[in-house]
Amino acid sequence: MIDTFGLSDVGCIRELNEDCFCIHGFDENKNRGFCILADGMGGHNAGEVASQNAVKFIAEEMQKLLDDEDEKEIPGRLIEAVAGANEKVYKMSKENKIHSGMGTTAVVAFICDGVAYVANVGDSRAYAIRSDEIVQITTDHSVVSELVMGGMITREEARFHPQKNIITRAIGTDSCVRVDVFEYDYSAGDVMLMCSDGLTGMLDDNEICTIVREENNSEDTVCRLVDSAKKHGGLDNITVICIRFI
Repeated sequence: MIDTFGLSDVGCIRELNEDCFCIHGFDENKNRGFCILADGMGGHNAGEVASQNAVKFIAEEMQKLLDDEDEKEIPGRLIEAVAGANEKVYKMSKENKIHSGMGTTAVVAFICDGVAYVANVGDSRAYAIRSDEIVQITTDHSVVSELVMGGMITREEARFHPQKNIITRAIGTDSCVRVDVFEYDYSAGDVMLMCSDGLTGMLDDNEICTIVREENNSEDTVCRLVDSAKKHGGLDNITVICIRFI
């Protein structure tokens, strides 16, 4: 069985929530479904438009994949879905001046038969929590992530770096985008977490892991994570999806 729950909150500072998410499948105790999370950017509500449409476009392609039994096709289909969303959001930004320059991050998880296939663009993340260990599945496409990988700053320093919000890849900002895909083999008792940087900017990995391990279901986990991020300042929109493998 798979227990899933998602929640998006505007936070304590922003007036508009530009995050968007989707959870589909996992009904009737099935272990097959998908989750999508996007964090939009751009003025005049354009970030909201970008994230909502990216989720919509990707979900349409993931729905088709739910009926396909060929797992070898999943990584490629994930890339095609995200790249297709990029083309559509980019086209929308060019057709309407109000939406010019809009973009969004995206992290997508397609789950079936013991494997989670995860695709990402930008700095929205997917984590795996097993026992008391938390591991980031995705790699951030950001300036500070490159500095961390280059050994110039630590992961903790990256959380407070003045360039922490500058991402190097996004959906909709260019005609083409490079999509990363990862595979995570899950076991009963594992937890997968997907989130926007409104969570990771307020809580470090150890704080996130502690909350996940102290709660027993996905809804309580997500609600507590969002509340904790708001208590720490809630400087950005906060979106969290929790997937518990029972």
